[in-house]
Amino acid sequence: MPTQANGGLRVTASELMVRTAQEGDHEWIVAAHGEVYATEFGFDGSFQDSIARKMHAFLQLPSTFNRVWVGWIGDKRAASIAISDRPGDVAFLNFVLVLPQYRGRGAGHALMKIALDHARAHSLKEVQLETYSCLVEARALYRRLGFHTTEIVPGQKAFGQTFQQEFWALGL
Repeated sequence: MPTQANGGLRVTASELMVRTAQEGDHEWIVAAHGEVYATEFGFDGSFQDSIARKMHAFLQLPSTFNRVWVGWIGDKRAASIAISDRPGDVAFLNFVLVLPQYRGRGAGHALMKIALDHARAHSLKEVQLETYSCLVEARALYRRLGFHTTEIVPGQKAFGQTFQQEFWALGL
């Protein structure tokens, strides 16, 4: 069971139960992104709208490769990640999120490993993702996993904020 540590909930990757998305999970992912990005980065409601459109488009993709996973701690959703295929033996990660109270304890790493292993099992050659300069913790995780920046688009004005849009890749 999770224990209290330093005033917060202490969670280890072994306490994370991961399953493919089921009823209600897609809506939770959209809402959680909206809430976390508003609280932590000051993003406006157009961000959640953007995530909802991306989720709708993702769910319309015909590939059987595509997956959405949700990580649970006890009876609470804690994290999410999705992967889809792209032309040229490439996979794309999306909807990567770990709720603040579960960060720094292995949940993000565990979900990334599941997605990367899925791509490797399908003999894909590269995994790509999009992120923003304000996502310091996420970018540190991507770097630790071996991802590197392939493109930086400075001065993006979106969701009521200005940030660098970044594209990262990992060869498999």
